[in-house]
Amino acid sequence: MSGEDGSQMTDVSLETDPNVSGAEAGASEAREVTQELIESLTGWREELTDTLEQMTTDAYQRLILQLLEKDGVGEIELSSANDTIEGIGIFGGGGFLTFRVSFRCIRGGGRISSAEVDDFRRGVMLGRADKGLLITTGGFTQEAELKAASDRAPEIRLIDGGELIGKLKELELGVRTEQVTVERVVIDRDWFGGV
Repeated sequence: MSGEDGSQMTDVSLETDPNVSGAEAGASEAREVTQELIESLTGWREELTDTLEQMTTDAYQRLILQLLEKDGVGEIELSSANDTIEGIGIFGGGGFLTFRVSFRCIRGGGRISSAEVDDFRRGVMLGRADKGLLITTGGFTQEAELKAASDRAPEIRLIDGGELIGKLKELELGVRTEQVTVERVVIDRDWFGGV
């Protein structure tokens, strides 16, 4: 069923069980609707992570390119192998300050080690980039985070799977938000007591 604004509406009706009171049936329906709402509000992160993991390498590369461009990185040169995409670009194009950024995007639910951060930092230095951006759909070990946070140049910024999907949501890349209105009915017993 569609609402006046074209939005989809769901007509929910209860079948009456003679052994269940109206209040119990209403409470049961409310619990089910609440559970469905909670799942739809929280399950999107897992669904998006699964979607990223299932994309073809070419599609994932195009997504990363769009993500970087929408976030202000231009003049991007890409290369890829297996589930790793690497490249270099210019961040801040059109502004007074620009810098070269080297990036590596790794797909997979694993955790990136400190050795991989060191390897990436060497690559950033060889590419003569000012900063490095290491992105994964998985996570980083604590040692990797400490290694990236060290004062050694060039600066390495780590983006884990949670931050990646948050950025996709923020930039509305394949993710849109919908407003959900919940109505709660409260009985004002004081009002009824004063009638």
